[in-house]
Amino acid sequence: MVNYTQLYLTIINLFCLIFIGFLLRKFKIVDETTMTGLNKLIFNVLFPLKIMMSFYKVDFGQNLSVKYFVYLNVVFVFHIFLTYFLAKITNKDKSYVVLEANAMSRGNFIIMSFPILSVLFGDEGIVMAGAITGISQFFYNFYTVSMYEGLVGGNNSKKKLFINVVKTPLMIGLFVGIFLYVTKVNLFFLETPLRSLGDIAGTLALVTMGYGLSFRIDFREIKSIMKVSIVKLLVLPLTGLFIGKIFGLSEIQKVVALILFGAPTAVNTYVFAKRYKQDDSLAGYYVVSTTILYLFTLILLIKLI
Repeated sequence: MVNYTQLYLTIINLFCLIFIGFLLRKFKIVDETTMTGLNKLIFNVLFPLKIMMSFYKVDFGQNLSVKYFVYLNVVFVFHIFLTYFLAKITNKDKSYVVLEANAMSRGNFIIMSFPILSVLFGDEGIVMAGAITGISQFFYNFYTVSMYEGLVGGNNSKKKLFINVVKTPLMIGLFVGIFLYVTKVNLFFLETPLRSLGDIAGTLALVTMGYGLSFRIDFREIKSIMKVSIVKLLVLPLTGLFIGKIFGLSEIQKVVALILFGAPTAVNTYVFAKRYKQDDSLAGYYVVSTTILYLFTLILLIKLI
C-alpha cells in the first residue's frame, strides 16, 4: 500500500527544490554557465550512476517480468500513436503537430518521478523506473528526432539514430547496472562513493530545473497548454492503467507505471524545440504548466489504483 503522508511530503519537497532553483536565478546567486555545467554533470554522470547502482545487490523478484516489459512496449507504442493523432486533429500547422505530440508523449521521468519512487519503493522502484527509462530512450528519441528531422527536411539514418540512442549516458548506466546485477560483481570500497554521487542526482536536477523555468504564461496559447496538460497528466496515465489491468499487473507495477506515464512534460521538449528552431517559448509553457499541475494529478491518479 502507498503511504499517502509520505507521498504528500515527497511531492512538497520536490516543489520546494524547484522553487529554490527559481530563487537562485531570480536573485542571480548562480550564473547561467555554472548551471549549464551542473546540468551536464547530472545527466552525463550522476543519473547514470543512480540507475547503475540501483541494480547493485537488489532482489526485485518477479516485478521485472517478461509480461511487464511487453506491457511497457505496448503502452509506449499506443501513446506515440495516440498523442500524434490528438495533436494532428486540432492543428493544421505541422510544426505545432510535432511540438504538441512531443510535449504530450515525453515525460520528465527522471527528475520528477525517480525521487517519488525512491521514497515509496526504495531501490526496487528505481530499478523498475530505470527499465522504463531505458525503453523510453529508444521510443521517444527515435520518435522525436524523426519527426523534427522530417519537419525541417533533415535525413538522419535509422542506424545512426539507433547508435546515438545506445550511446547516451543513461543507457550506458542501464546496461552497466544490468551487468552488475547478472554477474554479482563486488564493488567493495567503490560502492559507498558511487551510491552517494547517484543519490544527489535528483536533488540537483530539481534545482537546475527550477533555475531554468520561466513562470510566465502567454494566454493566447492557453488552449494548447490545457490540451497538452490534460493529455499528458490524465489521459496517458489512465490509458496506461487500463492496459495494465488487462495485463494483470501487480500493485507496485501499476504504481510505478502510473507515476512515470503521468509525469509532467520533459524539459527535453523545450530543448528539441529550440534546437530545431520551433516555438520554444510554447514548449516552455508546456513544461511549466504540467509540472505545477502534477502536484494535484499524481495524488488523484494513485487513489484510483
